[in-house]
Amino acid sequence: MKDNDHIERHLELCQRIFERLLADGTWPWADSQNPEDLVESKDTQTDL
Repeated sequence: MKDNDHIERHLELCQRIFERLLADGTWPWADSQNPEDLVESKDTQTDL
């Protein structure tokens, strides 16, 4: 298996898991069910 094939399979698996979590309402972060609410650390000026 080529490295690219492995990466593609991994990304496809991640996408399926993400879609399943959203569809069945089991998003793992209790404080937000909305992935757009997540904060990227590079976007903050101070420690959280």
